[in-house]
Amino acid sequence: MSEASVVVQSDCRRSRQLLGNPVPTNAASRTLALLSAFDGSRSVLGVSELASRACVPKSTAHRLLAVLINHGYVKRDGNRYRLGEHVFELGSRALRPRGLREQAVPFMAELHHATLETVHLAILHDQQVLYLEKVFGHRAVPCPTTVGGRNPAHCTALGKAILSRSAPETVERVVAHGLARRTPHTTTNPDLLRRNLSRARDEGVAVDLEECRLGLACVAAPIVDRRTGEAIAALSISSPTARFDPRRLGARLGKVADTLSRACS
Repeated sequence: MSEASVVVQSDCRRSRQLLGNPVPTNAASRTLALLSAFDGSRSVLGVSELASRACVPKSTAHRLLAVLINHGYVKRDGNRYRLGEHVFELGSRALRPRGLREQAVPFMAELHHATLETVHLAILHDQQVLYLEKVFGHRAVPCPTTVGGRNPAHCTALGKAILSRSAPETVERVVAHGLARRTPHTTTNPDLLRRNLSRARDEGVAVDLEECRLGLACVAAPIVDRRTGEAIAALSISSPTARFDPRRLGARLGKVADTLSRACS
């Protein structure tokens, strides 16, 4: 291994240790680290960047990528790599509760047709919301979201809607992780976040006024498991701040979320 490679590996190890992430030391963990290295805004990556992200030697990355290609998890695109369709197949089967997306999509289409705004479906994944579906049109304001993408739960209406109907320990894990500031309007005070979640629980909807992105506002309602009383997902409607009407949008959204809550319980 070259001196430069040794330095990169050493820096990578220190970074992972500071973040509390284990350094991959065996074939299985290194393979999973390579798959996780595709988690980002760019979907096609070279072997050097993948090796750096996964904190493995370049030669190891080459060898493991060949195995992943052989099993359909990765595809080669010239001299770069992207995830294969098999990852999507497995990911689709992992979604819980099963059938939620299929049940929600027709309602999301109706909400978009009625409001002409962007409609999202998401679940809570660690301290972030994971987007399962997105319905939008030509008039909708651009949203920094993609299906399979994530955003911090504390600064999104979706995340706050889910947290408003989650166990206290779930909320405290999000708070303990840190409330990073995304815009000047992001709620970063833990006590204020807790008060906002209490209000969202009382009102049945949560609101994000430019907390995640300037110029964008959002209202969300939780989809609740009636047996436990806890949220399993949330629906949201996003619009430009200038035409945002949380009462009108929230009323429509609440009815749909309630219908899905009954269907999923």
